[in-house]
Amino acid sequence: MPAVLLAVSFAGAPLAAQDSTRTITLPPFELHGFVDIYYRAGDPLNKDGFRLRKADVKLNGSVSPRLKWRVSFDAAKNLGLTSTVGTRTDSSAVEAVAVDQKTRILQDAALTYIVSPMMNVDVGQQVLPYGLEGSEALPAVETVERTNFAADKSRAVNLGDTRDLGASVNGRALTQVVEYHVGVYNETGDDQGTTDGNDQKAFIGRVVLHPSFAPDFEIGGTGAYEGGSPLQHRERGGTEIQYKDKSVTLRGETMSARDGLLHRFGWYSLGAYRPDPRIELVARYDSWDHDRTHESVQSDAFERQIVVGGNYYVDGPRTKLALNIIRQTFPNISSVPASTFLLMAFSGAW
Repeated sequence: MPAVLLAVSFAGAPLAAQDSTRTITLPPFELHGFVDIYYRAGDPLNKDGFRLRKADVKLNGSVSPRLKWRVSFDAAKNLGLTSTVGTRTDSSAVEAVAVDQKTRILQDAALTYIVSPMMNVDVGQQVLPYGLEGSEALPAVETVERTNFAADKSRAVNLGDTRDLGASVNGRALTQVVEYHVGVYNETGDDQGTTDGNDQKAFIGRVVLHPSFAPDFEIGGTGAYEGGSPLQHRERGGTEIQYKDKSVTLRGETMSARDGLLHRFGWYSLGAYRPDPRIELVARYDSWDHDRTHESVQSDAFERQIVVGGNYYVDGPRTKLALNIIRQTFPNISSVPASTFLLMAFSGAW
């Protein structure tokens, strides 16, 4: 980012003495961003306090009329390290340290070629097309946090809002009734596009129908497949349905996953009501099974959440104050008590 600002500051400056009449002209680009800060209180699984949830910086521009580029970063991410401990002589010695690639601040880094107004091709690191809410930017999500299957990172890879390196075809067909996103990627988001531990590629697709006779209604599904050994094999299957007009949003989604020997399943239903352009009331029921074959600790137990709250748009749709009250239970284990906690968030996009 400092390099970009430095380049912009010299955009109109004269070059060196060889030709004092020449100037450097940078191609036009756009700068966007999103900052989200929230406060959590009463959650037995987390300490009370403030958290910088997102600090996105997004740049995009054109190489030519048909070729676009985009790069984005999330400066709020904390770089994570994984270590290997234990040797023949010292069981506490650290043998190796590696970066957890999912914690890198780089988000998108891709080129988009516009084939036609109804089709484009993306190549690079990009959001994987997992469901409706998992494909949306966080400012468009009605609750403070995404649904559990898209937000949870305690087991394997979250099933939404995740990225990998690959190529995809996106667009509309049949007079815009059919929306499609189909791609081939290194993985299913396991390493955020930086490494590829499986020779088999991941094939991921999402198709959504927008009936012309019901413009506020849509229905669709997601599928993903990556072959390989039993421990490397990956599958995804999801459904989505939504009705959204000026005043009301009604949405439901399901998502199942197989990650090696791990099987997961989640679903939610959400309703939102907007009595005024500045006010949005929200309720969501969220069911999430971290691991369908185990019920022993929090990281593999079945979880339920009921979320109620609202959003107040302080200064138009880009600045939002959100309040969520969450009732959380793990009905099949006794090690984690049921709890009711609070999430408050203040966010702004530009």
